[in-house]
Amino acid sequence: MRDVNPRKARRAVSAETDLKQPSGMAKTPRRVRRPKEVRERVLAAALHAFATVGFEGASTRAIANDAQVTQSLLLYHFKTKDELWRAVLQDIASMEKMEQLLASGDDTMTAAQRLMVAIRALVELFAKVPELHRLMTLEAHQPSERLNWIIENVNRAPYEAMCDLIAEAQAEGAVRKISPERLRFAIVGMAAVPFSVSAEYQFLTKRNPFSKIEIEATIDMICGMIFIQQ
Repeated sequence: MRDVNPRKARRAVSAETDLKQPSGMAKTPRRVRRPKEVRERVLAAALHAFATVGFEGASTRAIANDAQVTQSLLLYHFKTKDELWRAVLQDIASMEKMEQLLASGDDTMTAAQRLMVAIRALVELFAKVPELHRLMTLEAHQPSERLNWIIENVNRAPYEAMCDLIAEAQAEGAVRKISPERLRFAIVGMAAVPFSVSAEYQFLTKRNPFSKIEIEATIDMICGMIFIQQ
């Protein structure tokens, strides 16, 4: 009896199966890779992790699990945790683009009107990404290389643009005469805190800070506190 090569036998069976398969039978669909969708899920999971447990407490394995991807796939897109952390901040910066917003105002708008637009944009940003203020609170309480990176690559340009705009609105007589730098931090705090501590806010006030009514009320409150009523 002739010996049969198992590998050749498997190929023969496979070929026979292919020949017998009806031409109209649907083929098993190939898995479609969606790198953009994977990247967005990973960035969202990473933002949540970094804002909740900090850079040191976050792990790429836990982030991958939260994003429902393998750790190897996460590391394919982001080689290190540090690279992932920077990508999260850059993604947020692309949403904000505050310096572009402040520079793109209509020539007919006063500085005060442009400042109102900027305040609305800030409140809406923090309502959309409440983790941003939590992350910054964890990073900004002491000097570090990561804080230096945030300042130089994310914060400095919009910070300077807003301070300049506040000073310009003060020169128009529309904004209270307080240090522009202090006012900028006050505006950011008022715009961010209701959303970054949303559970406490809702428990004590019985109102949802993310509702349209509350967002508009937050904008009105900030404007009422910094603008001089005519």
